[in-house]
Amino acid sequence: MKNKLNIKRKFKIPTSFTILFMVLVTIMVISWILNLSGITYVNGETTEKIKAIGIVDLFVSIFIGFEQKLEIIVFVMAIGAFIYIVMKSKSLDALTQKIAWKFKDKTIWAIPIIVVFLSFCGSAYGMSEEAIGFHMIVIPLMLVAGFDIFTALMTVLLGGGIGPMLATFDPFLIFTASDAANMGEAGISEPMEGIIFRFAVWVLVTLFTCVYIMLYARKVKNNPQLSYTFSTLEEDKKFFLKEQVNQIPLTKKRIAINIMFLLMFLIMIVYLIPWDTLAGGNWFENSGNWVNKYMPFLTSLVPGLGLGSMYQVAGFFLIGSLIVAILNWEGEEAFVEDALNGVKDITGVAFIIAMAGAVTYLLIETGMQSLMLTGISNSNTSSMNPFLFIVLTFFLFIPMSFALPSSSGFSSAVFPVWGPLANTITTSNNISMVSGSITAFAFANGMANMVSPASGIVVGAAQIGRIDYGKLMKGTWKFHVSLLVLNTGLLLIGTGLNYTGVHIF
Repeated sequence: MKNKLNIKRKFKIPTSFTILFMVLVTIMVISWILNLSGITYVNGETTEKIKAIGIVDLFVSIFIGFEQKLEIIVFVMAIGAFIYIVMKSKSLDALTQKIAWKFKDKTIWAIPIIVVFLSFCGSAYGMSEEAIGFHMIVIPLMLVAGFDIFTALMTVLLGGGIGPMLATFDPFLIFTASDAANMGEAGISEPMEGIIFRFAVWVLVTLFTCVYIMLYARKVKNNPQLSYTFSTLEEDKKFFLKEQVNQIPLTKKRIAINIMFLLMFLIMIVYLIPWDTLAGGNWFENSGNWVNKYMPFLTSLVPGLGLGSMYQVAGFFLIGSLIVAILNWEGEEAFVEDALNGVKDITGVAFIIAMAGAVTYLLIETGMQSLMLTGISNSNTSSMNPFLFIVLTFFLFIPMSFALPSSSGFSSAVFPVWGPLANTITTSNNISMVSGSITAFAFANGMANMVSPASGIVVGAAQIGRIDYGKLMKGTWKFHVSLLVLNTGLLLIGTGLNYTGVHIF
């Protein structure tokens, strides 16, 4: 009896699967409350009651989520196969070992290099989920250098997360939002308005993120017991480093595989940048058409640079897997088995992404998403102070971004209404808050996608790092709170700068 009293039950945070399913259940409960309350929403030209959903719908929605998120799921599965085949060759083990031993205590400077790179890609063209694959580069590097797995996860998660939040000329966010605002009222927005302010903010927040991660990394290296993942440190080393306790030679074959590994990520980045949109022409589209027409033996279907999708990139990674397998040839049967094992390892990530898609699907089908948008369109803010307006915009768009996580989807749905609304809010110099509200949206959407249990980059980090969502948030909540305060301050500063008479923000 005494022993039973001494037993303390320790609360264990549910897995990402359970948390997302709880979100689905919450949507179901709210749908019934709104339905029974007679709440209606506008569906095209008709008004309908909020649709109540049932228990069976929750389970079916998960597999519809697979359909809606198929592009990113195929992408991460292709990366999983590629990384498994690369890891089996021990090429990355040899490379990270070489770097860690060569630079010793200087490996910490890899953190700002990686963060700046990921942040720039996210800021320039919205790269976010694509950063998931970088975990397999950074995790072994940090573990060999004496840091913990959480340092690696923060480097990729926060570095890849702040990029879209600090959008400078991201066509999927800035250009889409500006175009959507002009749909509501012609000529009220230009994509390049506020670019100097956005670039300055990118420098400041990226620097803050680098310093935050480096301080944590130095702390856990000096005292590993302060690590959020100290209890699994040895297990993490065994899993991710495997045979790195022994020296692994960096042979010419492994050098070639590492070059191929890095080249594949470079191809992915270059291929997904919307070059024609940024340059204001169609040169890359025409070049792609020329290749399709005159080099059909290479491809007659894949579009030019910046015009394809993750399906094409997934195909590139499959080609990369084959090339790596040839460099480290063990037979056709071994190649197929390794590719399937890689896909199997990433199945958990794919399932989580599908459940995230289910959340969006249910919000649309019940009419709850439309209800939120109608609430915005009916708001009366024309006489609001610009400082108050920009803060309210930011804090309103954060919860909305959980329901509408896609930056382009959010822009297309919200800014035809919000753009004209923001245009009525002006400073004493008659400068409108349209550009500022787009920046506030970027901040809000980026912050939501760095903490949402339905976000691909978040669940990807948790699954690859083999930690639960709760621990991931426990280790990063101070950063997110600091970022919330910093972003709010920057929005207020930007609004104040507009009072100088120059449209800076």
